[in-house]
Amino acid sequence: MSEETWVEVRDEPRHHRRFENDFARVYDVRVAPGDRTLFHRHTEDTFYVSIAAARIEDQTFGESDTHTNEVPVGIAICRPHRDEPLIHRVCNVGETSMRMIGAEVSRSPEITSEKPLEDPRHLLQWETPRMRAYLLELAPGECTGELRYGFSGLTVALSEGNLRFHDASGATRTAASAAGDVMWHEGPMDFELTNSGEETFRAYLAEWR
Repeated sequence: MSEETWVEVRDEPRHHRRFENDFARVYDVRVAPGDRTLFHRHTEDTFYVSIAAARIEDQTFGESDTHTNEVPVGIAICRPHRDEPLIHRVCNVGETSMRMIGAEVSRSPEITSEKPLEDPRHLLQWETPRMRAYLLELAPGECTGELRYGFSGLTVALSEGNLRFHDASGATRTAASAAGDVMWHEGPMDFELTNSGEETFRAYLAEWR
């Protein structure tokens, strides 16, 4: 493909679709060392979580200059592509594979929360007009106690874990997670979450506003 053309991000082959609903479109970006994406366009505010550390070279469409960045594992950002559309391509110039989860904010749910979630295990990292992001940490055996998500949102796991969910109906289920796993929460919801694994569980929770 000529450098004079570009595709929508949904058509970029290294942005692998994970799932899509009325509110979010989630993809898994994987770029091997020495490989690069096509030029592609972002037009929706997007929540990004770095799953693997990487060294990348970023080039904006129509520009000859590139910018090289070290992307550490475990960071989360939101880029306001709805107000600031971006056409670019990314080249992995490091020695390890790049992996990042991207989640577009398609639209806001009918039910949202005016105030941030107040729970000591969910640490508010930042907020934008369309999203809040929390870092969730649970030590082995730790339980959140009764918790309410008064919103819809997305959890992106940063580590492996064994989690036990106990919802308001009394149902209990256990699920294993791995770094990069994603889960959409349709709010509002009441539940308890317990880390039944042997290591600290870490994840980001993005709240749709």
